[in-house]
Amino acid sequence: MIVKDLSNSFNPVPKSGQKNVKEPAKSGSKNVIKKKSSKLAKLEKNRFSIITKKVDVCYICKSNKKEDWHEVIEGKNRQVSMKYGLVIPICRKCHKIVTNDKTLQEKMHKVSQKAFEKHYKSENFLQVFR
Repeated sequence: MIVKDLSNSFNPVPKSGQKNVKEPAKSGSKNVIKKKSSKLAKLEKNRFSIITKKVDVCYICKSNKKEDWHEVIEGKNRQVSMKYGLVIPICRKCHKIVTNDKTLQEKMHKVSQKAFEKHYKSENFLQVFR
């Protein structure tokens, strides 16, 4: 059996005159995103470092002025890193170097773990940063 008329079958492109109707977004979803964004903005605004006291100078090269904050523990633990002060002041040039150099990242992780264990004696580093 050969079907010649496909007008009644599924049509991925809407026919002229039909509008592609999407379901309205849930009313609370925008508020959740906004709260999460403001929470993250507050965390980023109030960053501090337990690794170094000199927050005006780049932690790596010591000569350039600080332009960025670098979260030593990155990825899914970035916000936790900000919360516990495991960030360093860093210039843009050094920031690119640290981001791309795995051995330097591992050294920074060890330094941050020692600083964490010294500053937060009652907390367990491995439990906080799984």
